[in-house]
Amino acid sequence: MAARALLSLVLLLLSGALRPAAACTSYIVGPGASADGSVLIARNDDGEGAIAPSWLVYHPPRPGPAPYHANLNNLSLELPAPGLAYFALPSGPLADAATGRNTSGEAAGWNSAGVAVSATESIYSSVAALAADPMNEGSGIIEDAIPSILLPQATSARQAVRVLGDLVTLRGAGEAFGVLAADAEDAWYLEVASGHHWLAQREVDLEDQDSVLASPGLLNFAVEAGLYDPGSGRPFNFFAAFMRDGPHDVNYSYPRVCLLQRLFGACPPAANCANMLAQPTFMRPTPHKLGVRDVKAAMRNHWDGSAHDPYLHGNPDEPWRPIALLRTSMGHVTQVRPAAAGLPDALSIITHVTFATPKLAPFIPLYKGLPGDAVPRELTVARAGQPDAVSLFWRARRLQALVFQDWGVLAPPAAAAIVRFEERVEQELCPAFEARYVEALGAGREEEAARELVDFTAWVVQEAGALLDRLAAKAAKALGLPGVPEDARMLEMLEEAAEAYAFEPTSDALPAGARLSGAPGQRGVGGGTSTA
Repeated sequence: MAARALLSLVLLLLSGALRPAAACTSYIVGPGASADGSVLIARNDDGEGAIAPSWLVYHPPRPGPAPYHANLNNLSLELPAPGLAYFALPSGPLADAATGRNTSGEAAGWNSAGVAVSATESIYSSVAALAADPMNEGSGIIEDAIPSILLPQATSARQAVRVLGDLVTLRGAGEAFGVLAADAEDAWYLEVASGHHWLAQREVDLEDQDSVLASPGLLNFAVEAGLYDPGSGRPFNFFAAFMRDGPHDVNYSYPRVCLLQRLFGACPPAANCANMLAQPTFMRPTPHKLGVRDVKAAMRNHWDGSAHDPYLHGNPDEPWRPIALLRTSMGHVTQVRPAAAGLPDALSIITHVTFATPKLAPFIPLYKGLPGDAVPRELTVARAGQPDAVSLFWRARRLQALVFQDWGVLAPPAAAAIVRFEERVEQELCPAFEARYVEALGAGREEEAARELVDFTAWVVQEAGALLDRLAAKAAKALGLPGVPEDARMLEMLEEAAEAYAFEPTSDALPAGARLSGAPGQRGVGGGTSTA
């Protein structure tokens, strides 16, 4: 339908319950809005500080049920059998199995059934909504658990949001959140309204009643709780009924949506980003449909070159929060390619991942068919507060620590070199690899095709690491240093920059200037979203 070509830019207001929200920015591009008919979901996973990494982990299929226990609260349940194989991108120490923790803290991933999930967008439910239906903080569903619960069992994006919604209804939510899910046909977005109520929408098919799912009795609950007055003459508005909309969001949240609408063509360049309430929620991308590169560029934006660019002007107190943050532990653009493309299953999903902030780290294309036992070490070994010379995360952080010492001089050439590398990979090397893979598979040489995928992934990762090392060495030389600083000094530089440019969300319920804070080791991510 024509309506499916709409691109919605929905900034999700930030919410914190068990941990501070840290205000991710996310994107959903539906098949009608993408250049090649793919479904895209993407997110910057903005955590706390700059020393908690993300990495890649593979979970093999399992024949039987499995217990699941969250690490941040007392949520405990049994995952059904059989369990699907899946890749996940854990974030921070919560997800480190080496510490004896359960599978937890996985921020995004994709499974063998072709379903991708990214979680979460933290949001603030209103005081009135929570008074009528409080969160179950002790044992409800929380951000920490969502991909780890959904990916082993979801065979479609619709099922993923239905399973999650049913869990919220039955067990309650431990915090407010929004979740992205995608398959080859659809993208879905689910948002929690209150302790046991939720709404999910397929992005976007405004003429199809099947494009919306909700908790039982959602509308009646809103009326009975005084959150919506059907006699007002106004249509039911989920956001107005359930979500907080405070003064804080005017600077912290809304300008990012305006920026994205400018980038994607819904608003003219002169649009007043201080008046976001007048802007559309759903939009058509123009003058062209969106590709992976468009989303990557948006994820890297920091009001580039404008009066609001905090890094260029050395202004940590800039009120308009940028999209690109130093405290981003991972960025991903998951591309679920259309069945009409006729691609082998192994090539049907590409998750383009940066380990550390996308502005100064390359996106690595990870294909669905990558064998779980062939993941390059550079993507698996990063650990919190422990710099190493192998992982892409810590090699990127070395570069970033140096660049933040003189952003105006060092950032432009480093960022340009990274984009040139990505463009070569995306435009030349990926198509060449895919052609070799398809040819080998079509000739019945399955082992050769698998080797092509493994070798290609290893080569891209190796080249990305070498690029980061070269750029860090150049940055150190430009700063007049004898070399890249030792790890202890690098951590100091990194943490100083991350603290100065934290752009952490404040709460309208707190005194001016107060910040949300949480216990050490807690992982905070949360929301701003662009969808199609």
